[in-house]
Amino acid sequence: MTLTTLFKTLIHSTNTEEQVQVLSDIRKNISKIKPTTISLHRAPVKSVKKVRQANNEYVYDIGMKNEKKPWLFGNNILLHNSVYFSAYETFKKDIDAKRIDWNKESIIELYDEMADMVNETFPQFMYDAFHCPKSRGEVIKAGREIVGTTGLFITKKRYAVLVYDKDGKRQDIKGKEGKIKAMGLDLRRSDTPVFIQKFLSELLEMVLTDAPQEKVLEHIVNFRIIFKERPGWEKGSPKRANKITYYQAKENDEGKARLPGHVRASINWNTLQRMNSDKYSMSIVDGMKVIVCKLKNNPLGITSVAYPVDELRLPQWFKELPFDHDAMETIIINKKLENLIGVLHWDLRSTERTNMFESLFEF
Repeated sequence: MTLTTLFKTLIHSTNTEEQVQVLSDIRKNISKIKPTTISLHRAPVKSVKKVRQANNEYVYDIGMKNEKKPWLFGNNILLHNSVYFSAYETFKKDIDAKRIDWNKESIIELYDEMADMVNETFPQFMYDAFHCPKSRGEVIKAGREIVGTTGLFITKKRYAVLVYDKDGKRQDIKGKEGKIKAMGLDLRRSDTPVFIQKFLSELLEMVLTDAPQEKVLEHIVNFRIIFKERPGWEKGSPKRANKITYYQAKENDEGKARLPGHVRASINWNTLQRMNSDKYSMSIVDGMKVIVCKLKNNPLGITSVAYPVDELRLPQWFKELPFDHDAMETIIINKKLENLIGVLHWDLRSTERTNMFESLFEF
C-alpha cells in the first residue's frame, strides 16, 4: 500500500493492533524513501499585494524580485502562483463550426467558470494529499487574473501578453486594444538605454496587435537609420561600476588582470582622463552608473571606455575617440531584437543597412 493509503487507514482505524501494524508498515515505507536534497537560497520579495479575503482570511499575491526564480518556500512547501493557458485549441472545431460564440465577453465568462471549477477540486485534493480538513482545504483558492487577445511567449518567465481584462476590469478602453503585461524582457532591464526601451515597447505593441510583418520590419529599418545618426557616446550600454577600487588594486599587484568588461572600461576612462590632463571631468569610482562604449582598433589597444552618467559635459578628447558604431549597434539593437522577437523567425538581418563606401574603404 502507498503511504497515503496507510495514513488514511491509520486515521480511520479504531483497532489498536491494526494501528500498530500500520505504523510499522509506515516506518518501513519511509525508510525506503531516498532523501532529496533541495538547494535553498535567500531571495528578496519584490512585492506583497493584498488581493481579497477568503473566509475572513487575507489572500496575498507575492511577487519575487528574481524573475528567473519566481517561487518561494512556505512552511517547507514549494509555492508558485501562476499558470497561463488557452482553451482555443480544445474548442477549435466547435469555434470554427460556429457552435461556440468566441468573443471577448464569452471568453471571459468561460475562463471565470473554469477558475470556479478548478477551485471546487481543491478541498478533496488537500484532503488526499495532506489530510487537510474540508474547512481548511476550502481556503485554498485560485483566481482568474488576466485574459489577453495575443501573447508572445519566448521562454519560461519571459513573455508578453496584450491584456484586455484584468481581475474583472476591462483594459481595452479609451480607444486602446488593451494593456501590455511584460515579464523578463529587455525593455525593462536597467542595462537597456531608455530610448531603446521605448523602441522595443513600440515594436512589441505592433507585434501583439497583429501588425503586418513588413510594417514591423520597416519600423526597425527606420529606427536603425535614426540610430546611426546618433553620436557614438549615445550608443553605449548602461552599467553600474562596482568594485573598481578592488580590481584596480588587484591589477596593480598582479600586473594586467582579467577584469569584467564594464570595470575595464571604467578604468580606461580614468586612465585617459589622466593622460589628457583632464582635471574637470568626473573620475569613475565604486558604485557609479556609467555608459560603456565600444572602440575601434587604436594605438592604445583600448577596446572599450565608459563615462559617468552624471557627467554633464563630456570632454572633447572623449568625443574624438574612434567609437565602434557597428559593434554597439549589434549589442544595443541586434541582440535586443533577437531576444524579443527572434522566436518569430523573421528575417531580422534584412533590416540592416550597411554603408557600402565605409565597407570598401575601412581598414
